[in-house]
Amino acid sequence: MRHLAALLAVVVMASCSGTPPPATATPVSDLVLPTTLPNGKVEVVVKSRYAVGDTIRATVRLIPTTGTLRGPLDAYVQASGFHGTATVRHLPVEPVSANAGSPASMGLAWDMRDDSGQPVGSDDYSLVFTVIDDSGRGTTVGATLQVR
Repeated sequence: MRHLAALLAVVVMASCSGTPPPATATPVSDLVLPTTLPNGKVEVVVKSRYAVGDTIRATVRLIPTTGTLRGPLDAYVQASGFHGTATVRHLPVEPVSANAGSPASMGLAWDMRDDSGQPVGSDDYSLVFTVIDDSGRGTTVGATLQVR
């Protein structure tokens, strides 16, 4: 019984020592942002946040349930912070096509520069592009990119 009391006393004293546990960095996890389409869905995979100056990478998955999907088309990045919305960069992309039962994915990258080549800073940005189905319907897809 004395050993149990002594052990309990040590635990209580250690918890009251005032020394905080070592800080650990919060991991930056992937977010999967789905958009439902008339014949399937698009998923955009991004990080929950990015550091200023990092190359921002996103994965676009086209997942048709019927017919086909083609995209991303007309991809661009826009600033969407407190100062309003403005197109920052048009992204060159090679669109992919996916058929029902055979999803396709592709990566997009943005070097955090605007169309004139100047670096941009901390803000909320949106990755925006269009996906077209086999009926010719276009759907605009967007994903928020937090840069801090």
